[in-house]
Amino acid sequence: MWQLRNDEIARVEAAVKQVLPPCQVKCPIKEAIQRTNVMISLLPDDPEKAREGVIQIGDYLYERNPLFTVCGYICGICERECNYKTKGGAIRRRLLKRFLSDYYTPYLAKKPPLDVKKDKEKVAIIGGGPGGLLCAWELSKKGYDVTIFDNNLKLGGAVRYIPKYRLPEDVLDTAVESIVRIGEIKVEKEIKVNGGDPIEGLKKKGFKAFFIATGTPNSRPLTLGIKPVDWKGLENVEYGLAFLDKAGRNEIPTDHFIGKNVIVIGGGNVAFDAARTAVRYGGKVTVICLETWDKNHKDGIVADPEEIEGAHQEGIRIVYSRGVRKVIGENGKFKKVESPKCTSVFDEKGFNPQFDTSDCIEIEGDVLLITIGQTWDRSLLQQVGLFDENGRLAVDPLTHQSRLREEIFLGGDVRRIGFMVDAMAEGRQAADSIDRYLRGESLQRWLLRYESSDAPVREVYKPAPEPKWTSPDARMNFNMFEIGFTIDEAIKEARRCLECGPCISCKACVSAGIQPELPAVKVDEHLCSGCGICVAACNYHTAHLADVEQLFEGKVIGVKRISYTDPVLCKACGMCVSACPSGARHLEPDLSSPLKQKAEYQPGIVCFHCKFGWGFTADNVKLSNIKNMVPVVCIGKVDATDILNAFDKGADGVLLLGCADGDCHFQDGNQEARKRTYLLHQILESFGIEKERLEVITAIDPKGEKITGIINSLVDRLKGLGPTKGQEGKHVR
Repeated sequence: MWQLRNDEIARVEAAVKQVLPPCQVKCPIKEAIQRTNVMISLLPDDPEKAREGVIQIGDYLYERNPLFTVCGYICGICERECNYKTKGGAIRRRLLKRFLSDYYTPYLAKKPPLDVKKDKEKVAIIGGGPGGLLCAWELSKKGYDVTIFDNNLKLGGAVRYIPKYRLPEDVLDTAVESIVRIGEIKVEKEIKVNGGDPIEGLKKKGFKAFFIATGTPNSRPLTLGIKPVDWKGLENVEYGLAFLDKAGRNEIPTDHFIGKNVIVIGGGNVAFDAARTAVRYGGKVTVICLETWDKNHKDGIVADPEEIEGAHQEGIRIVYSRGVRKVIGENGKFKKVESPKCTSVFDEKGFNPQFDTSDCIEIEGDVLLITIGQTWDRSLLQQVGLFDENGRLAVDPLTHQSRLREEIFLGGDVRRIGFMVDAMAEGRQAADSIDRYLRGESLQRWLLRYESSDAPVREVYKPAPEPKWTSPDARMNFNMFEIGFTIDEAIKEARRCLECGPCISCKACVSAGIQPELPAVKVDEHLCSGCGICVAACNYHTAHLADVEQLFEGKVIGVKRISYTDPVLCKACGMCVSACPSGARHLEPDLSSPLKQKAEYQPGIVCFHCKFGWGFTADNVKLSNIKNMVPVVCIGKVDATDILNAFDKGADGVLLLGCADGDCHFQDGNQEARKRTYLLHQILESFGIEKERLEVITAIDPKGEKITGIINSLVDRLKGLGPTKGQEGKHVR
């Protein structure tokens, strides 16, 4: 998988470069997005037949991300960098993962524990959120005796604040409980790790290393810039986290806010979670945020577009570019806020809101929810001495090891506030460092340098499917309002994926049995004429021309232009091989001449079918009229020689079955096949072979509903044409 640079500069830099699709580069845990998209696209369009395949994909994801079933409901960070984003809409990866989650979650109860002997040191994980869970999972797989210490009733950390209409409680419960059960991880709940130096107390119990992932459980106080805004002593004012926590515990009556105006302060996802939750309790809600409505602006609102759209649909009013200068009460109860205009949120140094206090409005309400961010609980961190003389958390950002106490590692929101998946990535990185520390190895390691692959060239782009939500009136409860993909919808969406990344980082085709290994394009420099046709044929920007010095007896006698291919980025689709007029390009190993490899051949119809688009259909639909089914990786790889050989060996007709436009695994293999057959129609007629005997069909037929009609139509046409005749009039067969 890793593409190592072997030059001297790379060794000096101590860096490793890995080229990945941009979605995977964006993902903090580097999930194999392209690979699993391809695997989903190959599923049969039948829920029962697909179940085994879905479980296999789920098992693959679960190994590195045991919270992927949760991510499928709340995490779509990868979609922000999708190369399809400006071409028709990003691939709906989150919904694809939710599709897998809906199949895989029930299976988790049956998944057996890890077959790993727990004979290594004891490690304490303090904090049972995403970061702590991932660290515990990774260490458990390595054989460490892991215990999670968490003083909440349930593990999950800040994810527990996410409303149930976005993340069903049973999905989260199953995911968390399965990590503990499958990883055989011990949990000590409702035990506060404090009083004196708790780390020393745990050391006495045999623990050798510690990962602190206590998150940011405290809410940030309300301020106007750096000036605190006082509201203490007023009823009906509380922090949004406390409100969401009570809602998650079902401690709030369903009619709690009926007839009340609720004001929510904040512009992030937590603010909109609080606002949309308040609506479901009957409130009339207004959100006040510093940010502007334009997400492309430097001061654009940070909440996800889906959160904002959902809020609009549910009747929530959003007041942009306003802060809160004063919280005003009446008779001890909240009454209204004074809200000045925010002229700037960020400057060149970062977050530094500026206000025009001459432009100030009053917004009245009955309830005020403050959701402007979270911060640490410093008590534990201070008790164990993790702050330096400047009051900063002293931790190495790469190894996550404390600079003050070598046995302690930190990660997740306690080190850097981010998304759930950011905390998960830090938990995994910390687990690797803890493993190295306990084995007495250096924690310094190669720094991976990720590089995004470019978007390939494609002629046809398909629009992203519109989200399916229940109507606003029907969603005024805590049931899931978003409708997930059916298996048919999941397959279609997965087929939209451009598969931008290199084959070496994916290998889905090998795992699926489409080809036994990854071939590579080789160029014979002596045959290459430097015409550049291969460069035009390549959809992946991997074929290039270069001037090479020609030597004779050690002297330069000239310069020749030849083509070469980037071996990292090349997909070995074979388009350049088929296009090369001088035969200078070939694949090693040669997997592109299936007719030559067939042991037996019978006259009739020869059908070249794409394994990506028609593999399941060809394997499961009985076609008595076709004696020669020839599976190929792409019909764009079927060159003129293959087709002419078929007729030379007695074929009555040749059919190429390829993917629908916009679905080709190699972008435009179907288009290349059409171009090739257009030229072959002219050549065949010169040999007395009617052009109607050669046909290209591009479609998708997972249930086998179309293929029988296609074959019967071709058979009827061939019957009308009669036997194939060569140029001299003799029967080819």
